[in-house]
Amino acid sequence: MFVAGVLLIVLGLAMVAGGIVIPVDAAKPGLIVGGIAVGLSGLLNAYLAAPSRKGKAHAGMERAKATILDAAVLPGSVAGYQMVELTLELRPKDMGPLQVKRKFSSGRIGRIEQGRQIEVFYDPIDPQRLELA
Repeated sequence: MFVAGVLLIVLGLAMVAGGIVIPVDAAKPGLIVGGIAVGLSGLLNAYLAAPSRKGKAHAGMERAKATILDAAVLPGSVAGYQMVELTLELRPKDMGPLQVKRKFSSGRIGRIEQGRQIEVFYDPIDPQRLELA
């Protein structure tokens, strides 16, 4: 996503440059405004997907992949997003796979489907304690 954002910025700059250089006066405003819009959307995309904005582990927590095995809708919502209870299969580096149940706001997870892998941070001392990465 970061690379797509950078490519949109380049495309936006090319459109603005084309709008300035093109000899057809009727096309200039459309190219310039369109180029600015494409460039700003690329800037926003690149900013939100920047590697420095990725989650960092809290002290004592380690990163791992977890697979969604099951999801149950819970009553209530947080910030307008439905609460769900996920059954995850956590695969820590130094131990076998284990199942963890945890409640999350669906807005923090995105697409919820069985078999999808998500990045999590877990506590090696207590693997039942995990957070989304």
